[in-house]
Amino acid sequence: MKSRESLELSILKEEIFKSVDYRCEVCGKSVYTYGTPQLAHRIAQTKANIKRYNLAVIHNRLNLAPVCSLKCNDKCNIGNRPEQVKELVEKINADL
Repeated sequence: MKSRESLELSILKEEIFKSVDYRCEVCGKSVYTYGTPQLAHRIAQTKANIKRYNLAVIHNRLNLAPVCSLKCNDKCNIGNRPEQVKELVEKINADL
């Protein structure tokens, strides 16, 4: 990843955490409960998904969820629910 892209993602990450008062979207605990806060991708950041949807969709704030742990991260993944993926991609494309 290029440094500019990395900086943009860092800024986006901080904005997302601030917007939810640093609380996990899944369980409501502080995102610092188990260490480093994470952003879960609802549509996973895989090579196949990047190719299919592009980085603008994968790194869109609507596709990112603030979470406190891997357990909560796993609960955000909608990759095996095609209708939810389709709806989210449509919302993101409308947002772009």
